Amino acid sequence: MNTTTRTKAKQCMTKGMLVLAVCFSSGAIASNDIDQGIATTKSSHQNNQQVQKQIDVLALDTQQAAQLYQQNQHQADLIEAYNRQLEKMVTSQQAELDDIAQQLVSLDSTQQAALPLLIEMKQALAGFIASDLPFLQAERAQRLTRLDTVFDRADVSLAEKYRQLLEAYQIEIEYGRTIEAYEGSLQQSGQSERQVNFFRLGRSALYYQTLDGQTSALWQPEQQSWLPLSSDYNLELRSAIRIAWQQQVPALLALPLNPVEGK
Repeated sequence: MNTTTRTKAKQCMTKGMLVLAVCFSSGAIASNDIDQGIATTKSSHQNNQQVQKQIDVLALDTQQAAQLYQQNQHQADLIEAYNRQLEKMVTSQQAELDDIAQQLVSLDSTQQAALPLLIEMKQALAGFIASDLPFLQAERAQRLTRLDTVFDRADVSLAEKYRQLLEAYQIEIEYGRTIEAYEGSLQQSGQSERQVNFFRLGRSALYYQTLDGQTSALWQPEQQSWLPLSSDYNLELRSAIRIAWQQQVPALLALPLNPVEGK
């Protein structure tokens, strides 16, 4: 091989090596670009995932906030409805209070007018008992005393005073419809106190008979004294007392109602 040929061969080899070097250099550059693109894509995907997570969190927060708003709005509607109903109740109660206040004013006026009337009724009852037949004197006197005590008490309502007064009147009315016999003490002028059996025939007559059944008498309202009865009435009066005590069946009795002369 001559020198020229060798020179050309060297030149060709040099060019091939340059071309190969250039090729290798271009491949390396392309590989770096791909790696960078992949890295960029991965980074972009990661960023997108983070953004998507943030979006999901925001979406969840927005949904929860919307639900909370709806709940609060529902609660606010309920509270508003309750307040409207409460306002109606307060208005109704205020009207009732105003009505009660008016009734109290009217009641005060009624009490001022009614109390003197009740006092007059009580005094009339006391006068009637004083002029009535003298039966159950201690019991009836105690009833009047209780009425006096009740009427003097400020903590007892007018209605309660009226109830007890009416009850006393009813008891007195019943005395006129019934018969009664009871044992009690008798005190007469010039005589010692003694135990006798009293017999009340409604309000028509009042009798007494000694426990031995030997002495009987009839109360005389006009004379305010006892009139002794004939011994002929002892048996009749004894039967009347037994009938009142339900120790004997009812029967017709022949007892005097008008003054009679004793034997």
